[in-house]
Amino acid sequence: MKRRRLGGTGLEVSEIGLGGFPISGMWKQADGSAYGWTGVEDGESVRLIHRGEELGINLVDTVEAYGNGHSEEVVGQALKGRRDRWVVATKVSPNRGLKSEGGDEAEAGRIITSACDASLQRLSVETIDLYQLHAVPHEWAMPAVMEALAALKEAGKVRYYGISTNNRAAIEKLQAYGPIHVLQIGYNLLERDAGDLLDWARTSDIGTLIRVPLAKGMLTGKYFSKGPDALPENDVRYERFQRPESLDALKKLPDLAFLQNPRRSMVQAALRFVLDHSGVTCAIAGAKTLGQIEENAGSSNLPPLTDEEVARAVEIASEIRTPGWSGA
Repeated sequence: MKRRRLGGTGLEVSEIGLGGFPISGMWKQADGSAYGWTGVEDGESVRLIHRGEELGINLVDTVEAYGNGHSEEVVGQALKGRRDRWVVATKVSPNRGLKSEGGDEAEAGRIITSACDASLQRLSVETIDLYQLHAVPHEWAMPAVMEALAALKEAGKVRYYGISTNNRAAIEKLQAYGPIHVLQIGYNLLERDAGDLLDWARTSDIGTLIRVPLAKGMLTGKYFSKGPDALPENDVRYERFQRPESLDALKKLPDLAFLQNPRRSMVQAALRFVLDHSGVTCAIAGAKTLGQIEENAGSSNLPPLTDEEVARAVEIASEIRTPGWSGA
Protein backbone atom coordinates (compact mmCIF):
# COMPACT_ATOMS: atom_id res chain seq x y z
CA MET A 1 0.00 0.00 0.00
CA LYS A 2 1.48 3.32 -1.09
CA ARG A 3 1.15 6.40 1.10
CA ARG A 4 0.83 10.07 0.27
CA ARG A 5 1.42 13.25 2.27
CA LEU A 6 -1.85 14.85 3.39
CA GLY A 7 -1.09 18.40 2.35
CA GLY A 8 0.34 20.74 4.95
CA THR A 9 -0.57 18.41 7.83
CA GLY A 10 2.46 16.30 7.05
CA LEU A 11 0.49 13.15 7.87
CA GLU A 12 1.32 10.15 5.71
CA VAL A 13 -1.91 8.38 4.79
CA SER A 14 -2.64 5.30 2.72
CA GLU A 15 -3.82 5.91 -0.84
CA ILE A 16 -6.92 3.89 -0.02
CA GLY A 17 -8.89 4.71 3.12
CA LEU A 18 -11.89 3.01 4.67
CA GLY A 19 -15.25 4.76 4.52
CA GLY A 20 -17.32 4.15 7.64
CA PHE A 21 -20.86 4.52 6.28
CA PRO A 22 -21.45 0.82 5.47
CA ILE A 23 -20.26 -0.37 8.89
CA SER A 24 -23.01 1.67 10.55
CA GLY A 25 -25.30 -1.21 9.54
CA MET A 26 -29.03 -0.93 10.20
CA TRP A 27 -30.59 1.56 12.58
CA LYS A 28 -34.12 2.08 13.90
CA GLN A 29 -36.44 4.71 12.48
CA ALA A 30 -39.08 6.64 14.44
CA ASP A 31 -41.71 4.10 13.41
CA GLY A 32 -39.58 1.24 14.72
CA SER A 33 -38.53 -0.08 11.32
CA ALA A 34 -34.89 -0.82 10.45
CA TYR A 35 -33.08 1.14 7.73
CA GLY A 36 -29.49 1.46 6.59
CA TRP A 37 -26.85 -0.83 5.10
CA THR A 38 -28.08 -4.37 4.73
CA GLY A 39 -25.82 -7.38 5.18
CA VAL A 40 -23.62 -5.82 7.86
CA GLU A 41 -22.58 -7.37 11.18
CA ASP A 42 -20.45 -5.59 13.78
CA GLY A 43 -18.03 -8.45 14.32
CA GLU A 44 -17.32 -8.64 10.60
CA SER A 45 -16.85 -4.86 10.51
CA VAL A 46 -14.23 -5.06 13.25
CA ARG A 47 -12.47 -7.85 11.38
CA LEU A 48 -12.41 -5.91 8.12
CA ILE A 49 -10.88 -2.88 9.87
CA HIS A 50 -8.17 -5.15 11.26
CA ARG A 51 -7.71 -6.68 7.80
CA GLY A 52 -7.39 -3.20 6.33
CA GLU A 53 -4.57 -2.51 8.76
CA GLU A 54 -2.81 -5.70 7.65
CA LEU A 55 -3.10 -4.49 4.04
CA GLY A 56 -1.54 -1.12 4.86
CA ILE A 57 -4.69 1.00 5.17
CA ASN A 58 -4.22 3.54 7.95
CA LEU A 59 -7.11 6.01 7.52
CA VAL A 60 -10.74 5.46 8.50
CA ASP A 61 -13.36 8.13 7.88
CA THR A 62 -16.77 8.24 9.50
CA VAL A 63 -19.50 10.70 10.62
CA GLU A 64 -21.38 11.29 13.86
CA ALA A 65 -24.66 10.74 11.98
CA TYR A 66 -23.82 7.35 10.44
CA GLY A 67 -26.17 4.94 12.16
CA ASN A 68 -26.88 7.58 14.82
CA GLY A 69 -23.28 7.26 15.97
CA HIS A 70 -22.98 3.48 15.62
CA SER A 71 -20.29 3.69 12.94
CA GLU A 72 -18.07 5.68 15.31
CA GLU A 73 -18.71 3.11 18.04
CA VAL A 74 -17.65 0.24 15.77
CA VAL A 75 -14.49 2.11 14.79
CA GLY A 76 -13.72 2.73 18.46
CA GLN A 77 -14.18 -0.96 19.24
CA ALA A 78 -11.92 -1.99 16.35
CA LEU A 79 -9.08 0.40 17.22
CA LYS A 80 -8.69 -0.60 20.86
CA GLY A 81 -5.02 -1.38 21.41
CA ARG A 82 -4.01 -0.15 17.95
CA ARG A 83 -5.03 3.53 17.94
CA ASP A 84 -1.50 4.71 17.14
CA ARG A 85 -1.57 2.86 13.80
CA TRP A 86 -4.54 4.81 12.42
CA VAL A 87 -5.50 8.28 11.23
CA VAL A 88 -9.05 8.73 12.53
CA ALA A 89 -11.34 11.11 10.66
CA THR A 90 -14.93 11.99 11.45
CA LYS A 91 -17.40 14.77 10.71
CA VAL A 92 -19.87 17.09 12.42
CA SER A 93 -23.14 18.60 11.15
CA PRO A 94 -22.59 22.34 11.81
CA ASN A 95 -26.13 23.53 11.05
CA ARG A 96 -28.07 21.16 13.29
CA GLY A 97 -30.90 23.10 14.93
CA LEU A 98 -29.80 26.47 13.51
CA LYS A 99 -31.78 28.86 11.32
CA SER A 100 -30.20 29.70 7.99
CA GLU A 101 -30.96 33.41 8.13
CA GLY A 102 -29.27 34.16 11.44
CA GLY A 103 -28.99 33.13 15.05
CA ASP A 104 -26.91 32.79 18.17
CA GLU A 105 -23.21 32.57 17.26
CA ALA A 106 -22.34 31.17 20.67
CA GLU A 107 -24.80 28.33 20.11
CA ALA A 108 -23.22 27.62 16.72
CA GLY A 109 -19.89 27.18 18.46
CA ARG A 110 -21.36 25.03 21.24
CA ILE A 111 -22.82 22.63 18.64
CA ILE A 112 -19.33 21.95 17.29
CA THR A 113 -17.78 21.55 20.73
CA SER A 114 -20.43 19.24 22.18
CA ALA A 115 -20.54 17.13 19.02
CA CYS A 116 -16.77 16.68 19.17
CA ASP A 117 -16.95 15.54 22.79
CA ALA A 118 -19.64 13.00 21.86
CA SER A 119 -17.59 11.68 18.93
CA LEU A 120 -14.50 11.34 21.12
CA GLN A 121 -16.51 9.23 23.55
CA ARG A 122 -18.01 6.99 20.85
CA LEU A 123 -14.63 6.56 19.14
CA SER A 124 -12.94 5.87 22.50
CA VAL A 125 -10.04 8.17 21.60
CA GLU A 126 -8.50 11.25 23.20
CA THR A 127 -7.87 13.06 19.92
CA ILE A 128 -9.53 13.05 16.50
CA ASP A 129 -6.90 13.37 13.79
CA LEU A 130 -9.15 14.96 11.16
CA TYR A 131 -12.37 16.71 12.24
CA GLN A 132 -14.44 17.81 9.28
CA LEU A 133 -17.57 19.87 8.77
CA HIS A 134 -20.13 17.62 7.08
CA ALA A 135 -21.81 20.59 5.37
CA VAL A 136 -21.17 24.25 4.65
CA PRO A 137 -22.08 26.25 7.79
CA HIS A 138 -24.62 29.04 7.52
CA GLU A 139 -22.66 32.13 6.53
CA TRP A 140 -23.54 34.01 9.72
CA ALA A 141 -22.20 31.11 11.79
CA MET A 142 -18.87 30.71 9.98
CA PRO A 143 -16.78 32.85 12.37
CA ALA A 144 -18.07 30.97 15.43
CA VAL A 145 -17.65 27.58 13.78
CA MET A 146 -14.05 28.25 12.80
CA GLU A 147 -13.32 29.67 16.25
CA ALA A 148 -14.70 26.51 17.84
CA LEU A 149 -12.57 24.29 15.60
CA ALA A 150 -9.46 26.29 16.46
CA ALA A 151 -10.27 25.99 20.17
CA LEU A 152 -10.68 22.21 19.86
CA LYS A 153 -7.27 22.02 18.19
CA GLU A 154 -5.73 24.16 20.91
CA ALA A 155 -7.27 21.86 23.54
CA GLY A 156 -5.77 18.80 21.84
CA LYS A 157 -9.15 17.28 21.03
CA VAL A 158 -8.51 17.47 17.28
CA ARG A 159 -5.25 17.63 15.36
CA TYR A 160 -6.48 19.11 12.08
CA TYR A 161 -9.81 20.20 10.66
CA GLY A 162 -11.52 20.84 7.36
CA ILE A 163 -14.75 20.47 5.44
CA SER A 164 -16.55 18.02 3.18
CA THR A 165 -17.74 20.03 0.18
CA ASN A 166 -17.16 20.64 -3.53
CA ASN A 167 -17.98 24.34 -3.09
CA ARG A 168 -14.76 26.33 -3.51
CA ALA A 169 -16.46 29.67 -2.82
CA ALA A 170 -17.63 28.38 0.57
CA ILE A 171 -14.15 27.03 1.34
CA GLU A 172 -12.61 30.42 0.64
CA LYS A 173 -15.19 32.15 2.88
CA LEU A 174 -14.22 29.83 5.73
CA GLN A 175 -10.52 30.48 5.08
CA ALA A 176 -11.13 34.14 5.89
CA TYR A 177 -11.65 33.02 9.50
CA GLY A 178 -8.90 30.42 9.78
CA PRO A 179 -7.04 27.61 8.05
CA ILE A 180 -8.61 24.65 6.27
CA HIS A 181 -6.25 21.71 6.67
CA VAL A 182 -8.09 19.06 4.69
CA LEU A 183 -10.88 18.84 2.12
CA GLN A 184 -13.21 15.93 1.53
CA ILE A 185 -14.30 16.08 -2.10
CA GLY A 186 -16.82 14.06 -4.08
CA TYR A 187 -15.16 12.75 -7.24
CA ASN A 188 -15.43 9.63 -9.39
CA LEU A 189 -15.43 8.52 -13.01
CA LEU A 190 -19.11 9.44 -13.41
CA GLU A 191 -18.83 12.79 -11.58
CA ARG A 192 -15.69 14.65 -12.53
CA ASP A 193 -16.66 18.29 -11.97
CA ALA A 194 -14.32 18.57 -8.97
CA GLY A 195 -11.21 18.10 -11.10
CA ASP A 196 -10.35 21.80 -10.99
CA LEU A 197 -11.00 21.95 -7.23
CA LEU A 198 -8.54 19.10 -6.76
CA ASP A 199 -5.92 21.00 -8.78
CA TRP A 200 -6.50 24.08 -6.59
CA ALA A 201 -6.17 22.02 -3.41
CA ARG A 202 -2.86 20.59 -4.62
CA THR A 203 -1.38 24.00 -5.42
CA SER A 204 -2.69 25.26 -2.04
CA ASP A 205 -1.05 22.32 -0.23
CA ILE A 206 -4.38 21.14 1.16
CA GLY A 207 -4.80 17.39 1.58
CA THR A 208 -7.80 15.73 -0.04
CA LEU A 209 -9.95 12.76 0.91
CA ILE A 210 -12.16 11.55 -1.93
CA ARG A 211 -15.67 10.43 -1.03
CA VAL A 212 -17.92 8.23 -3.23
CA PRO A 213 -15.06 7.11 -5.51
CA LEU A 214 -17.24 4.14 -6.53
CA ALA A 215 -20.42 6.24 -6.93
CA LYS A 216 -22.24 4.43 -4.10
CA GLY A 217 -21.60 1.09 -5.78
CA MET A 218 -22.53 2.00 -9.35
CA LEU A 219 -18.89 1.60 -10.42
CA THR A 220 -18.30 -1.75 -8.72
CA GLY A 221 -19.61 -3.72 -11.69
CA LYS A 222 -21.98 -5.83 -9.59
CA TYR A 223 -25.06 -3.94 -10.77
CA PHE A 224 -24.18 -4.18 -14.45
CA SER A 225 -26.37 -7.26 -14.78
CA LYS A 226 -28.41 -7.37 -11.56
CA GLY A 227 -30.09 -3.98 -11.82
CA PRO A 228 -31.57 -1.85 -9.03
CA ASP A 229 -33.77 -4.59 -7.55
CA ALA A 230 -30.64 -6.26 -6.20
CA LEU A 231 -30.99 -3.88 -3.23
CA PRO A 232 -33.65 -4.41 -0.52
CA GLU A 233 -36.10 -1.55 -0.01
CA ASN A 234 -34.71 -0.83 3.47
CA ASP A 235 -31.18 -0.34 2.11
CA VAL A 236 -29.92 3.24 2.28
CA ARG A 237 -29.08 3.19 -1.46
CA TYR A 238 -32.41 1.79 -2.68
CA GLU A 239 -34.25 5.06 -3.29
CA ARG A 240 -31.46 6.65 -5.33
CA PHE A 241 -31.08 3.53 -7.44
CA GLN A 242 -34.77 3.80 -8.35
CA ARG A 243 -34.51 7.34 -9.73
CA PRO A 244 -34.92 7.72 -13.52
CA GLU A 245 -31.33 8.88 -14.00
CA SER A 246 -30.05 5.87 -12.04
CA LEU A 247 -32.16 3.42 -14.02
CA ASP A 248 -30.86 4.98 -17.23
CA ALA A 249 -27.27 4.84 -15.94
CA LEU A 250 -27.58 1.16 -15.08
CA LYS A 251 -28.37 0.43 -18.73
CA LYS A 252 -25.22 2.24 -19.91
CA LEU A 253 -22.74 1.24 -17.19
CA PRO A 254 -21.90 -2.14 -18.80
CA ASP A 255 -20.10 -0.19 -21.56
CA LEU A 256 -17.41 0.54 -18.94
CA ALA A 257 -16.71 -3.15 -18.48
CA PHE A 258 -13.79 -2.88 -20.93
CA LEU A 259 -11.81 -1.46 -17.97
CA GLN A 260 -11.80 -4.91 -16.37
CA ASN A 261 -9.07 -7.38 -17.24
CA PRO A 262 -7.50 -10.47 -15.64
CA ARG A 263 -5.24 -8.26 -13.51
CA ARG A 264 -7.74 -5.52 -12.59
CA SER A 265 -11.39 -5.57 -11.45
CA MET A 266 -13.95 -2.89 -12.21
CA VAL A 267 -13.66 -1.67 -8.62
CA GLN A 268 -9.90 -1.31 -8.97
CA ALA A 269 -10.19 0.46 -12.32
CA ALA A 270 -12.61 2.99 -10.81
CA LEU A 271 -10.32 3.58 -7.84
CA ARG A 272 -7.31 3.91 -10.13
CA PHE A 273 -9.14 6.62 -12.07
CA VAL A 274 -9.43 8.60 -8.83
CA LEU A 275 -5.90 7.90 -7.60
CA ASP A 276 -4.44 8.94 -10.94
CA HIS A 277 -5.54 12.55 -10.39
CA SER A 278 -2.55 14.53 -9.07
CA GLY A 279 -4.74 16.43 -6.60
CA VAL A 280 -5.91 13.29 -4.78
CA THR A 281 -4.34 12.23 -1.50
CA CYS A 282 -6.60 9.37 -0.39
CA ALA A 283 -9.65 7.65 -1.90
CA ILE A 284 -12.13 6.64 0.80
CA ALA A 285 -13.87 3.43 -0.23
CA GLY A 286 -16.54 1.77 1.85
CA ALA A 287 -16.49 -1.96 2.52
CA LYS A 288 -18.76 -4.51 4.18
CA THR A 289 -16.66 -7.67 3.77
CA LEU A 290 -13.05 -8.80 3.94
CA GLY A 291 -13.10 -9.48 0.21
CA GLN A 292 -14.20 -5.93 -0.55
CA ILE A 293 -11.49 -4.26 1.52
CA GLU A 294 -8.88 -6.57 -0.01
CA GLU A 295 -10.07 -5.63 -3.51
CA ASN A 296 -10.06 -1.92 -2.64
CA ALA A 297 -6.56 -2.07 -1.18
CA GLY A 298 -5.23 -3.91 -4.23
CA SER A 299 -5.81 -0.87 -6.45
CA SER A 300 -2.92 0.99 -4.82
CA ASN A 301 -0.27 -1.26 -6.36
CA LEU A 302 -1.73 -1.34 -9.87
CA PRO A 303 -0.32 0.81 -12.69
CA PRO A 304 -2.25 3.92 -13.77
CA LEU A 305 -4.92 3.65 -16.43
CA THR A 306 -3.57 4.35 -19.90
CA ASP A 307 -4.44 7.60 -21.67
CA GLU A 308 -6.48 5.59 -24.16
CA GLU A 309 -8.45 3.86 -21.40
CA VAL A 310 -9.17 7.16 -19.67
CA ALA A 311 -10.30 8.83 -22.89
CA ARG A 312 -12.66 6.00 -23.77
CA ALA A 313 -14.00 5.72 -20.19
CA VAL A 314 -14.66 9.47 -19.95
CA GLU A 315 -16.42 9.43 -23.32
CA ILE A 316 -18.75 6.69 -22.09
CA ALA A 317 -19.21 8.24 -18.64
CA SER A 318 -20.12 11.61 -20.19
CA GLU A 319 -23.30 10.02 -21.51
CA ILE A 320 -24.32 8.74 -18.07
CA ARG A 321 -26.33 10.91 -15.71
CA THR A 322 -26.18 10.26 -11.99
CA PRO A 323 -28.42 11.29 -9.05
CA GLY A 324 -25.73 13.51 -7.56
CA TRP A 325 -23.72 10.95 -5.62
CA SER A 326 -20.80 13.34 -5.08
CA GLY A 327 -22.81 15.97 -3.20
CA ALA A 328 -22.25 19.72 -3.07
